[in-house]
Amino acid sequence: MSSVLFERDLLYPTDNVIEPGIIHVKILNPDNLKMPVVVETKSNHSAVENVNAVLDVLQKDIFDRINIKIYDNTSVYILLNALDKAKYGDVKYIKVVFNGVQDFSLEPFDEGL
Repeated sequence: MSSVLFERDLLYPTDNVIEPGIIHVKILNPDNLKMPVVVETKSNHSAVENVNAVLDVLQKDIFDRINIKIYDNTSVYILLNALDKAKYGDVKYIKVVFNGVQDFSLEPFDEGL
């Protein structure tokens, strides 16, 4: 694993207003042109199922402060928890592949970071 530049726990909104999701975020040293961002779920909510809210929180709480656009300058990997693995298969991560602003797809990713 690359060395960690920044780590933080964040809350994100879910369908239940009084029960937010919790994620642990690690930003790793840049590889080539992008900053790898690893998101790990710390609550009973799926970060993959709430990916729009997670990306919005990452942009606003971290990347807006340093003038970085998440869709241009990062590679986001969501570490799957047990619930997500049942739905998305036996891979370690889901990679967010950005196609533009608010346009992305999710792809299985099982390589090392």
